[in-house]
Amino acid sequence: MNAFTPLETQTASNLTFAPVKFANTYNQLIDENEPALQLMHNLVLNPIQHIEIDTRLDEVELILNKTHHKMSFVIDAKDKIVGLISNARLGSRHILATADRLNCHRKELTIGDVMLPINTLQQTNLKQVEQSTVGSITKTMEQTASEFLLVTDDTQTNFIGYFGLIDLAKVVGLNLYTVKRANKFSDIVDTLLHHTEI
Repeated sequence: MNAFTPLETQTASNLTFAPVKFANTYNQLIDENEPALQLMHNLVLNPIQHIEIDTRLDEVELILNKTHHKMSFVIDAKDKIVGLISNARLGSRHILATADRLNCHRKELTIGDVMLPINTLQQTNLKQVEQSTVGSITKTMEQTASEFLLVTDDTQTNFIGYFGLIDLAKVVGLNLYTVKRANKFSDIVDTLLHHTEI
């Protein structure tokens, strides 16, 4: 015999749909004091594809467009997650700057050349997200200059979701103020001479 207790129920009648708080059109802005969990992209309920590190950029764009995802994890030959790529990054000047730096054409670049390495991304756990507001998540991402904030389970070993800064800014209606920090002097030189992002 199990120890579960059934829920109290009633007949469903005279119900209407709850107002949609998050739509892809971003017509309705969300208050920054709303719970952050409602805007997390849930990877358990809606898993995303993984793209191999040696895939060419044109193929990556095709995969993202056909699957209707804005980002994907990048995996190596051993199926280990090594990075992340997004539509925004594929359309940024970073691609041409990388091609220029590597002295090659854009079509010769692979996802491994332009991805965000996993060790450069920030992460938090689900427990913190459940206790946070949309404004707290946005502020955290702005201060750390993170395009993405990964969410792990409570063991901190499995990715279960993520936040995208561009998505949050659209939904909340904020202007973004992210300034990436230079980690070494060569980052500053590259920015000044080659207009690369730090």
